[in-house]
Amino acid sequence: MSIPHSPLPFEQAIARFGDRTLTPRTYLESIIEATDLQNDPIQAFTTIDLDRAKHDADAATQRYADQAPRSVIDGMPIAIKDIIHTSQFPTGMGSPLYRDWQPRSNALAVDALIEAGAIILGKTHTTEFAIGRATVTRNPHDLQRTPGGSSSGTAAAVGAGMICAGLGTQTQGSIIRPSSYCGVFGYKPTWGVLPLDGVHPVSHSHDHLGIIANSIDTVWALAYCIADWMPGGIKRRLADAHPALNSQHAPLRKIAVLRTAGYDELSITEQGVFERAIERLATAGLSTVWPAQCTDLASFCSMLDTVPADSAEMVSRDMIWPYASYCQRDDTDVSEKISTMVKRGRSVCAERYQALLSRRSAVLHHLASLAQQYDLFVLPSASGVAPLGYENTGSRTLAVYGSFLGAPAVSLPLLNVGSLPLGIQLLGPPQNDYTLLCHAKYLSTLLTGNKKS
Repeated sequence: MSIPHSPLPFEQAIARFGDRTLTPRTYLESIIEATDLQNDPIQAFTTIDLDRAKHDADAATQRYADQAPRSVIDGMPIAIKDIIHTSQFPTGMGSPLYRDWQPRSNALAVDALIEAGAIILGKTHTTEFAIGRATVTRNPHDLQRTPGGSSSGTAAAVGAGMICAGLGTQTQGSIIRPSSYCGVFGYKPTWGVLPLDGVHPVSHSHDHLGIIANSIDTVWALAYCIADWMPGGIKRRLADAHPALNSQHAPLRKIAVLRTAGYDELSITEQGVFERAIERLATAGLSTVWPAQCTDLASFCSMLDTVPADSAEMVSRDMIWPYASYCQRDDTDVSEKISTMVKRGRSVCAERYQALLSRRSAVLHHLASLAQQYDLFVLPSASGVAPLGYENTGSRTLAVYGSFLGAPAVSLPLLNVGSLPLGIQLLGPPQNDYTLLCHAKYLSTLLTGNKKS
C-alpha cells in the first residue's frame, strides 16, 4: 500500500477559502472520500467523529463567508494523540487502565486549537502511556511495518493524508522517529515552549508537546496558534517568533553534521542516502563540517554518545510517579516494559539524578558554544527506515539527543531509501525554534524544489 492521498496543503486551501472557490466542508469531504477515512485502513484512530467534524467544518465555512476566520488554521482537519485530554472524546492512554475514560476538560493546547477554529476529527493511537507496549497502527507506506512510536497514530494519519496535522508528544523519540518513518514533518520544540497541561506525564524532565504535519508551514501555524493563545503569548517563549515562517529570516552558511556512534545503526545504504543529501547542501554553497574535521564537534558527538543511557536513567526515575501506583494496583494491566522501568527508577538515587542533571548542563554548555560557530546541526531522524513488524517501534538513539537537552528538533521528509521514507533531523540550541524552522523551510525548498515544503 502506498500513501492514498496527498491533500492540498492547507496554506493553499486557506487562500481558496477566502475567495470561496473551496470551503472547509468540501475540503474535509474530499479527504474523507480519498482516504476511506470512515474505515480507517491503517488503524490510526482510536475514536473518530466525522459528523461532528462536518458540523465544525460548516461553522468554519460560514466564518469564511462572513470574512471572519478565527486564525490561519481555521477549518484545518487535525487529530489529537490519545494521551492528551479531550472532553469530547475518550482518552485511553493506550492502556486498559484508562479504557473508556472521559476527561472533564481539554488539555490547554486542545482548547487553543479549538479556539483557533481547527477541526478535530478524533483521537489517534499511542503506545501504552507513550512509552510501553506498541499499538495496532500500521505504516501508510508499508502495512507490514511499524509507524514508529509513541505518536504512532498521528504520524500515520498525516502520512496517509487523513489529516493535515496533529498533536504528538515526545519523551525520547516519539515525534521525530514516527515522522521519519511515515514521511511527514515533525517538530519537537524547546522544552516548555508548548504546554503540557492536560497531557499524561511520562517524565517531567523529558516530556514535550509537539506537532506532526504535512508541511513545515502547517507545523509552525499550529505551534504559533497554541503558544500565542497561552498567557503571555508566544513572544515570551520564542523571542524572535513571527506568525509565518521566512526562509530568509537568518543566514544559513555553516552546518555541523552530528555523526555520533548512533549513526552506525544505519545500514550502509541508508548512510549513503544521507551523505549524498549532505553533499547536495555543500554543492549548493553551504559549508558542511563533519566531526573528523573539527575537534570541538567531535568532542560534542562523544558527549552525545552518553545521552541514550543517561536519558534512560532519568526517565525511569521520573516514572516512579505515577507508574509505581499503576503497577501496584493491577500489574496485569501494565506492560513488562513499564514495570521494569519503574524498578530501575527506584535504583536511581538522588545523588545519581543530580549527577545526570549536571552532565546534561555540560552538554548544553558545549552546544551553546558550538552554536557560535555553526548555524545548524544535522543528523538522520532515525536509525534507518521503519522496521518490519509491529512490536519493535524502532531505535530512539538519534532522536533522544534533543529530548535530553530540551533543544528544538525538526524532522524533514526529504530522503527515500527505496520506497520508504527517512527523515533529516535538524537541531538547534534551546529557544531557537523560529530560526530552526525557518532553516527547515529553506532546506526543504533547497533539497526538494519545494515539492514538500
